[in-house]
Amino acid sequence: MNQLLKSMFSAITVRFISIWAKLRLLTSPLWWRTKGFNTLRTFFAKLFNVKPRNKKDYYTILGWMVSKKLAFAVTIIVGVLSVYYILAFSPLALKGAGPDGGNLPAYKYNSIPLKFAKGDVRIKAGSGYIAYIGKVEKGQVKGQGKLYGKDGNLIYEGDFDKNMYNGTGRLYYDTGGLKYEGGFADNIYQGLGKQYRAAGSLEYDGEFLYGERNGRGMLYNASGAQIYEGVFQTGHILYSELIGKNTSAVADMYTGLQNVYSFENDYCVEMREINAVYAVDGGQDTLEADWVIKNVLVLEDSVYMGNKSLNQINQLTEYLGTPDYYGETWVNLAEAVTINLIDNKSITGTVEMDKTAVFDNVFNVNDYDMDFGVYIFAYRIDGLLYTFYCTGSSAQNFFMYAITSD
Repeated sequence: MNQLLKSMFSAITVRFISIWAKLRLLTSPLWWRTKGFNTLRTFFAKLFNVKPRNKKDYYTILGWMVSKKLAFAVTIIVGVLSVYYILAFSPLALKGAGPDGGNLPAYKYNSIPLKFAKGDVRIKAGSGYIAYIGKVEKGQVKGQGKLYGKDGNLIYEGDFDKNMYNGTGRLYYDTGGLKYEGGFADNIYQGLGKQYRAAGSLEYDGEFLYGERNGRGMLYNASGAQIYEGVFQTGHILYSELIGKNTSAVADMYTGLQNVYSFENDYCVEMREINAVYAVDGGQDTLEADWVIKNVLVLEDSVYMGNKSLNQINQLTEYLGTPDYYGETWVNLAEAVTINLIDNKSITGTVEMDKTAVFDNVFNVNDYDMDFGVYIFAYRIDGLLYTFYCTGSSAQNFFMYAITSD
């Protein structure tokens, strides 16, 4: 009896071990890889064994004899590559993969299906992050949408057309603060808009043209207070606009910090927040005893003319022609005040000035160094005299300029 039981147990054990070995083999990744590789190798060996044996193994195409096996092999290869391409670039349901989450379909930026998509989608950048969430049409970003950076920071939100900012939108700094809001045309500022500093305060509110401040606008200081309202041209204040206006009109335009200086019959006003000083004629003989702006000095070492910025005397001469006057001169009150506002004193030095404060921002100048010399180049442009101030006759760079009614 014991012998019989031992025989039965041995038979069952051998059978079980055989089944267990087969199960282990079937669950082995190496076995499946080997079997799959051998199967594919056998398949492709037969597939590429394209040597025809008789006429029936050919297709006749436009007089050419094409092996049927070769045509079949090419068809299989093209089919496999097509399926791979479609799967690789098809829309993916990436729930929660974008900055806004959601279940919108996501496309790679260069996918074929994106060319036919319409409506709200997400678009992946080349490195894999979600770069855009919004509307598309006929393969292009068009309509409302949001553009994101690789770190998930919002770059732009608003209207798109032809894959560019077109319409109204908001542009952001990398830190997340608002940089600009208003009109766009082909990715540049156009129309009405507002510019903000990186710290968050409003800097400019007005018209833009081709990405530059151009037209009427308002300028604000770092505290958010309005300091100037007037005309801008290619990103710069049109200082010539002040010439000929009376002081009341200019006081409405410039509302920033100012200091008033007087010496005998000369008067000037420092407009430090827009880098300028204006000089006036006394208005005692006018009906309203108002003063008229006759001269504006600008604390800038470049001037915008002819759609480009000029910062050297030879550039000015090339554009404007021979200067009407050039040579050394001695400073007047407004020139002395302006020179003393220059931060880099190593360029010009300081004009000695003895003054007495009448009020917090009003000064009587008792005396100043009238023998302080500068070298100037003067050009007439459209009824105005532009004077550029240098440190000497051989200097090519100017450190400030003045606009005077001619």
